[in-house]
Amino acid sequence: MAFWSALAEDEGRTVRLAGAGATARVPVPRPELVAALDALLGNVFRHTPEGTAFAVDVHHGEDAVIVLVSDAGPGIADPGAALRRGHGAGGPGSTGLGLDIVRRVAESTGGDIRIGRSVLGGTEVRMWLALHDGHPRRSARRRRRGRGARPERRLRGALRRA
Repeated sequence: MAFWSALAEDEGRTVRLAGAGATARVPVPRPELVAALDALLGNVFRHTPEGTAFAVDVHHGEDAVIVLVSDAGPGIADPGAALRRGHGAGGPGSTGLGLDIVRRVAESTGGDIRIGRSVLGGTEVRMWLALHDGHPRRSARRRRRGRGARPERRLRGALRRA
């Protein structure tokens, strides 16, 4: 936030930060988490005019960490299109790759990303990171192949084969 706060000051943007003081362990490597947060905040600066206020709220729960990035900008006309890779969140030449990074990081934990209307009047992007005892949830494809089966199921299968 130090970089983004300095840039916000340069551009006359009001920033509100809440919930970031507490430490939370998330099942995402630090560089990937930083890339996702940079993508969220970068979108605010790219797709809203200078002077537009924004907020970052972090909520810690037993089973999830939720990061909300809200702005007072014009909003996203088609949130569904913004989440599809290769489409923009608004603006010529936008590729939507930033939101794809956020989506992949969230889904790697079993979480998700949602786009909605912000209480500030613009866009709110919610990144939900699931906490599974500090271990990321295996992908659905790996679970279908049996590698993500619960230990008791693997044990029963091994006993049947023995």
